[in-house]
Amino acid sequence: MIHSKDVWETFGVQNMMRSAPVGLVLVADLSRMSSPLWKSQEEKRFCAWVDAAISQNIYLYCAVSNLGPSVLALVDRETLHTAMHVQDHENIVVKQVVVHSIE
Repeated sequence: MIHSKDVWETFGVQNMMRSAPVGLVLVADLSRMSSPLWKSQEEKRFCAWVDAAISQNIYLYCAVSNLGPSVLALVDRETLHTAMHVQDHENIVVKQVVVHSIE
């Protein structure tokens, strides 16, 4: 989904993100994870983190497009979760920005 509300101030505290024109939030819908192998919410969250390796594809795309992506770790997930109206059964997994073009 493309979010129309400005939530940039809740996105992170790193200096690099302040000048980034694009911010991505990868969200896992834990309610759709129905394998009998996942017995707890914690196991579902772990698998969502493993699936978030998809962010590497964003890095690859950016590499061939002369863009510089970065995954953000210092983000207040609860504040961002509320600001973006993410549902309770959804989990913010990865935040990523495209910071600049590589010259």
